[in-house]
Amino acid sequence: MTQQETASVTQNDDQNVTILPDPDQPDEMHHDTPKRFFQGKQLRLSRSKMNTVLALCAMLISAASFYATYMQAKAAQEQVAAAERQLEAETWPWLQFNYSNFDLESERPRITIGILNSGTGPALIKWVQYQYRGQTYDSIIALFDACCNISAYRDALDSAQQDDSDVNVLAKFGWYITSRAEHSLLADGASLPLFTMQKSNFNNRLWDKIDSMSEQVEVYTCYCSLLEQCYISTVNSHVSPVSDCTAGKLTLAQRDNSSTTEH
Repeated sequence: MTQQETASVTQNDDQNVTILPDPDQPDEMHHDTPKRFFQGKQLRLSRSKMNTVLALCAMLISAASFYATYMQAKAAQEQVAAAERQLEAETWPWLQFNYSNFDLESERPRITIGILNSGTGPALIKWVQYQYRGQTYDSIIALFDACCNISAYRDALDSAQQDDSDVNVLAKFGWYITSRAEHSLLADGASLPLFTMQKSNFNNRLWDKIDSMSEQVEVYTCYCSLLEQCYISTVNSHVSPVSDCTAGKLTLAQRDNSSTTEH
């Protein structure tokens, strides 16, 4: 075969070759061009609309800030209230009225009337009132004078002491001790004796009379804590808060008057 014939065959083969696409190469012919969302349009806001949007954003931010401030203030108030309740519990006095007619140490009959502070803080006693058969008395001596004429017994002891100064009248005939509770500061756990009387052959009738009438006496004690929170306690240890002891006395008097009117 000559060179011309070889070249002709080669040229014919090149013309019959079909070129296949390469799968590893990107197809530039079929590549989709992304479409624009607005298709050439632009989003425009007027000045008034822009101001409205900014105002709404400012309102939302202000509301969130106000809510956060409110929650912080509420939490602070709850902490203050909890601290006040704890302080009140640590300084809360509770006065109880005690009565007994026998002394275990001496093993002898003895009337003992007193006030015990069973609370956790000191109590400033403002006043003590005794009610017996519809009458109110501001001292225990006035009460026992009305029921039992204890002043006559005291006068008899004074006369006996003057007649014989060498004789211990209190030990021989019997004695009694009184004290007033008004304006007394009673520490927590402490007690204040109001009346003590030992029984003897000389005062047995008076002693029995006082002992028998004790269950008919109502006792009200008004006192305040160090935080100036005031209460009225009864002989049954029932405690009621009052604004102050002056108002508490007026309330107690009004209640007694209404009870007397009903009867």
